Parts: sequence; C-alpha cells; structure tokens
Amino acid sequence: MKLLITAAAVLAVVFLAVWFRRRIQNRQAATGKVVQLKARRKVSGQAGVNRCSFCKKKAKRLSFYANEGGRVIGVCDICKPQAERRALLRL
Repeated sequence: MKLLITAAAVLAVVFLAVWFRRRIQNRQAATGKVVQLKARRKVSGQAGVNRCSFCKKKAKRLSFYANEGGRVIGVCDICKPQAERRALLRL
C-alpha cells in the first residue's frame, strides 16, 4: 500500500515538473518571436530610414510593390517609374 502511494506521489511530481517546464518554454517561445518596434527603432537610431530594393540608397519614404516572384520590395521615389514599367503590383 505504501509502495502504491509513493509511486503515485512520484508520478505526480514528475507530471508537475514536466508541465511547468513546458509552460515556461511556451511562454519564452511566444515572447521570443515578438519584436518591440519602438524599442528597436530607438536602438538602431534610424527611425523611418530604409533602403530601396533597386538602388540600395537610404530613403525615408518607400512605396511597396510585389515583384514577379511575389516578394515584397520597397522602392524609393526615384526608382518608382522603373517599378511601374515592370508592371509590379502596388501594395
């Protein structure tokens, strides 16, 4: 009888340990993939400055298009006519 109670107690402890570990890992995985944009901009120091996908120059304002392969590209005002000539879809 004592052996049965001891075995049940050990199983309960193992179950709780596994449950708590998975719970902690799930929380870390969920929060680890989220990026706080405001904090990221403050760290980088370049808020609102991106590179054009065509000329690779830094631009404060980009227009976004989908290219032939379906990928999203950012185009500056200078390269905008080139994107429209290629008949890219505006997003």
